[in-house]
Amino acid sequence: MTIRDRLTEGGIDFTRAELKIVRQLLSNYPAAALNTVANLAAAAGVSNPTVVRFANKLGYEGYAEFQAALLDEVQERMSSPLSMLDTRKPSLEQENFYQYFMRASIHALESSMHMLPPDDFEAAIDAAADLNLRVHCLGGRFSGFMAGLLWSHMKQLRPDTRWINGSQADQVDHLVDFGKRDVLFVYDYRRYQNDTIRFARQAAKQGAKIVLFTDRWLSPIAQFASVTLTSTVDTVSPYDTMVPAIAQTEALIAGLTARLATQSRQRIERMEELRRSYAITEDAYTATVGGGT
Repeated sequence: MTIRDRLTEGGIDFTRAELKIVRQLLSNYPAAALNTVANLAAAAGVSNPTVVRFANKLGYEGYAEFQAALLDEVQERMSSPLSMLDTRKPSLEQENFYQYFMRASIHALESSMHMLPPDDFEAAIDAAADLNLRVHCLGGRFSGFMAGLLWSHMKQLRPDTRWINGSQADQVDHLVDFGKRDVLFVYDYRRYQNDTIRFARQAAKQGAKIVLFTDRWLSPIAQFASVTLTSTVDTVSPYDTMVPAIAQTEALIAGLTARLATQSRQRIERMEELRRSYAITEDAYTATVGGGT
């Protein structure tokens, strides 16, 4: 079992400070640990002794022994067939580009699967399932559609949900109601968007909980977010891939559906009744006019 596997399997009871180290390591594994104690501590926002205690909790005598084990893993991977397969990318003459791209997407999904501590994902579900909180979804110029996707499902599963979109002026107006009863699910990926960062920062100042979806380099929002969910954006295209982020979004929706099983079912049933009465979908229209065959 690799060190990364141990960090993500959920079998170690990390403190809040140690979880910051876990997130930092997983967001840039293994490079984040191949530096000094002071550098890792600064990047994670913890003290130097916390980093040393973290290494001890993993079973190492000190940080130097932890680094040595990590270097052994790196060396093993560099000489493995898997590493050569990753670096020898086929050309268009060798393989259908669609298959090539799909394999790259699968690789991005697998990488993202190992970047996220299970406790962080559970914390995101906890925030979404807390019916005492009002839920808001926000994204940037390219990631806004994912905020819309999350909202479109959440509004079926629970009350008090809102998608914050439109002009910057319209978005800012929403801040007037933010407080301790609010949670903001926000998407921000590299070339981080200033207006998204400012909105999230102000919401946090007013007491709102922030759940951030971002990449391994971490949006500035991560500095004050309650929960940070990172994913891979690297792919064979000049444009960053959103496939892992969409998968994370759908995983959150599935987790929320399971958590709110009874409440969400009742809500969806009422919603379906309303849709049928308005003949929103084709099947509802057919039933209304007495057809169906």
